Amino acid sequence: MKWLGRILTTILTIPMIIGFILLLIIVLLFTQVNDTVLNAGFYNHQMRKADIYNFVYDELLPAALDEAEEEMDDSSDFTMDISAIKDDIVSAAREILPPEWLREKVELATNSIIPYFLGDTDEFTYTLEPSDLQQRIDAAAEVTKEDILRGDAFTSIYDDGMSYLADELLENLDEMPYSITLTKEDIESSLRTVGSKEWIISQAEAAIDSVKPYITGESDEFTITIHLKDRVDAAADAVLNLFSREETYNYLLEEMITPTIEANLGAIVNLPFGITLSREEIDSTIREVLPEPWVQARLSELVNGIVVYVKEETDSIKVTVDLADRKANALDALTDLAYQKLPAQFRTPHNYQEVEVVVEREILAKIPDQWVYTDDDLRQSIGEENEDFLDEARDWVSEGWTFTEVDLLDELDDSEETLEDVRGWIESGYTLTETDLREEISDGENLDALDTARQWMGTGRTWLWAFWLIPFIFLFVIGFSGG
Repeated sequence: MKWLGRILTTILTIPMIIGFILLLIIVLLFTQVNDTVLNAGFYNHQMRKADIYNFVYDELLPAALDEAEEEMDDSSDFTMDISAIKDDIVSAAREILPPEWLREKVELATNSIIPYFLGDTDEFTYTLEPSDLQQRIDAAAEVTKEDILRGDAFTSIYDDGMSYLADELLENLDEMPYSITLTKEDIESSLRTVGSKEWIISQAEAAIDSVKPYITGESDEFTITIHLKDRVDAAADAVLNLFSREETYNYLLEEMITPTIEANLGAIVNLPFGITLSREEIDSTIREVLPEPWVQARLSELVNGIVVYVKEETDSIKVTVDLADRKANALDALTDLAYQKLPAQFRTPHNYQEVEVVVEREILAKIPDQWVYTDDDLRQSIGEENEDFLDEARDWVSEGWTFTEVDLLDELDDSEETLEDVRGWIESGYTLTETDLREEISDGENLDALDTARQWMGTGRTWLWAFWLIPFIFLFVIGFSGG
């Protein structure tokens, strides 16, 4: 009967051996999970091993910039060659938030927060010191000024911006009061004169220095002032250079001479001896005594008069164009034209003088000795709807264009609270606790689920050693049965 007992013992022992193996695998699995997935050090080790903190700058950020460029191309008329400045942006980001700094802060977070989720502790505190955050803001300001604004990146941005503005202005040339032939190169050159790269850099640097104390909480206000007065002179030079061409000359004559002739003279002027001068002949002759250099000089006087007004160095515009000497030349030219129409037998010095007197009385006396351009003319030319803008522009030029924290908060609207939170963190440090986390979750069911999960994981990790007793009990029973 001994062999029957051994068979029965073997039959009973085999399931226990299988159970022992399964239990051992399960306990080993839980132990491995506890030592890896349920251990903050595991995540820190894996991220270091994967070199994740350099991966952010080597792979992730460049890919994000490529995607941003594609979205910009699809959704905006303005295109920027981000690929040309990608390396500069990545380098700046790496300097502002060094990989070593990121690793330190992430590992501090995992070491603080993961034990709470695992139920090892009922509270946690994660803190970023204010000195840390302020150093990052200081670094961002310096890197932006030195590496971005003073580097190749801004040159590329500036070139793209000027090209875009030139295209926009070129498309709107049809809104000019007269036809003018300009190329994109002409317009872009003028834009670069008015808004030179060096001037924009200086204004941007001043803006950064103004805003930084506000962001760090050192001040509760800031004022960015863009000084425009010296740009008005540059704009005047650009305008004169841009519009010193035949189309402008013709337009000015049509605005200054033709309306006067049409208003004061008939279609034909009758002179002695049956001589007639058409309005077109008179217009053509007067144009001959107003050469383009003379008109361009008057244009320069007009632009300079507007400049002085815009700079608020005067309360009004009064640019007087003296036509007296031009009328004297016109008298000679018109008299010669009329005299040539006389039959040969009537061409005598006396008749010439008589024709001259009539030309002066019937034609030139009806043309004013001067033409005056005033601020009323300027306001009329820009339209009533733009008069307020002209007054604002004069204020901006005189006092500078300003942007303050009040303007910023108005622009942010619903995001004002977020800005104040960020400023508070930078000034006093950022602290995250389990209370903050639970307030963010807020929903009762989710909180209950979190607490239940923490309780089970905490209990399981606490009693993990006891789970090892079960397979060892099986092993003991197997060994006793075999004995």
